[in-house]
Amino acid sequence: MARAKGNFMGYRSAHFTREQLIEDLSFRAGRDPGWELPEFDLPATDGSRLARRDLAGRPALVTFASITDPMTASAAPVLKRLHRRYGQHVTFLTVYVREAHPGDRIRQPASAEWKTRHARMLRARDALPWQVLVDDLEGGFHRAMGGNGNAAYLVDPNGRVAFRSLWSNDERVIEGALRAMVEGRPGAPFERERRVVPIARAISRLDEVVRAAGPAAVEDVRRETPLLFAAAELAWFFRALTPLGKAVVFSGAALLATAALGGVRLARRAR
Repeated sequence: MARAKGNFMGYRSAHFTREQLIEDLSFRAGRDPGWELPEFDLPATDGSRLARRDLAGRPALVTFASITDPMTASAAPVLKRLHRRYGQHVTFLTVYVREAHPGDRIRQPASAEWKTRHARMLRARDALPWQVLVDDLEGGFHRAMGGNGNAAYLVDPNGRVAFRSLWSNDERVIEGALRAMVEGRPGAPFERERRVVPIARAISRLDEVVRAAGPAAVEDVRRETPLLFAAAELAWFFRALTPLGKAVVFSGAALLATAALGGVRLARRAR
């Protein structure tokens, strides 16, 4: 039986699709270093609000997240380590966006209040010590920034984007940009789009995060990206293995992830 289409079209899809992953695998063209952070005025999970003008005079690291995104889960410990090192000099912000893997238990929000509840769940789950802002239902700020599900943007004190990373769990490249900003020297290239390492990190959280969203979310991943699903199943057994077993399983998961990315890249080029 064919799967019924979701109630939401476009940005707020009710189901994860392979096309969504393809869109996330690169930044949109046309943005150069130094473009201005778009205007925003968004509510936070603590009941306050934050606008672009509130960031004036201080660098900021802006990341995007959702509770059903394995990338988000894998990025939380990375960002918290970076916050401990650079939080005195840089404002850290997370913006809650659309659900990456909506399912039966955690569905795509249909109201601002619903989306705020999910954002509060995320902040509590990952114990984030900084503000979590909630984008509007149609992702106005998120889409103005490019719409990549888990990207990180480093904004200078003048409100201009100085660096962007495709994934906010890419600790080495984000730390290099943060250090350069804090030390006031030229940093790394404007953008980094590493894929294999960040996705391999996210695979270790994929199974638990997607299963928490519900059976429909698991089925979406299995059907849309079977190799990533297989890699996640391997990673699920990772913790109980001996060091040698872990090395073997990790190698197998990395190979599956690489093969899956290769297939997705071919599909992207075909489009």
